[in-house]
Amino acid sequence: SKEERYSLKQQIDRLQEEVEKQYQLYRNEADARKMLISDIIELKYRVDAPAMKSDNSTEKDDTTLIKFKLNKTKEDLAKLQDKLNEVLADYGDVVPRREYERIEALHNTNNESFNTFNTTI
Repeated sequence: SKEERYSLKQQIDRLQEEVEKQYQLYRNEADARKMLISDIIELKYRVDAPAMKSDNSTEKDDTTLIKFKLNKTKEDLAKLQDKLNEVLADYGDVVPRREYERIEALHNTNNESFNTFNTTI
């Protein structure tokens, strides 16, 4: 009836307003969180920047450390590429389960249609 529709429309309007308010609160919190994160990063940079400029010996150590990390990363990359190639070689031609099930269902329906066609002839 008209009263029920009107009542439901009012409830929908009220709920939409509540959703809008909650979304606005969410957006405000997300924006505030982003601003805090950027402030924290800026403060860390301000604290770390003078320490980075003052140590020349640390710079040499950092270069050595970076070279070591680069070599280790290259080794890890090579291992992962070998593993990926192995997996692709073993499973590259395997049909995914969903695709197999879809094709099997299609085959079964076609088979049933064929059988009913043969029985009618």
